[in-house]
Amino acid sequence: MSEPAECYAFERVPRAPLPFNVNRRRLFSALFTELEVSAGKNEGGTAYKLADLGVWPDEQLYMLTPVVAAGCQISLQAGLVCGQPAGTEKPSPLFPVDSPALLAFNQFNGQTLLGEAARQLAQQQAWEEAHAFAYVRGLFLWLVLAGVCLPRG
Repeated sequence: MSEPAECYAFERVPRAPLPFNVNRRRLFSALFTELEVSAGKNEGGTAYKLADLGVWPDEQLYMLTPVVAAGCQISLQAGLVCGQPAGTEKPSPLFPVDSPALLAFNQFNGQTLLGEAARQLAQQQAWEEAHAFAYVRGLFLWLVLAGVCLPRG
């Protein structure tokens, strides 16, 4: 088993399509998300598959605005930030409350670009901007897979 810190090494998230494995409990939530994406296209937006976010270039991801998914509940339990997407039975652990992920997650407010969240994290952690962006990118993709976050619009 890997070290706990390894589980939260968000800067190591590979560039690949996101591996969505939808179980029965999450089926309706996943379908609703895909319908929201299609509705956005019908309203003049651009439609894309959430799985494709994992292969988007940094320049494109930089301009996304992350937001917590509608109906998702965020809680603290045993030193962990947990998320419970709508339609799920119990919260899932997302990351330790004392990790840099909390600083970045607090920027996922539907108003701050992913790139700006990375720039702020770089300043707060005294990291290079490339490292901070890799970390924020990985965190965002992890939260998309968990059903906690989506790109706004």
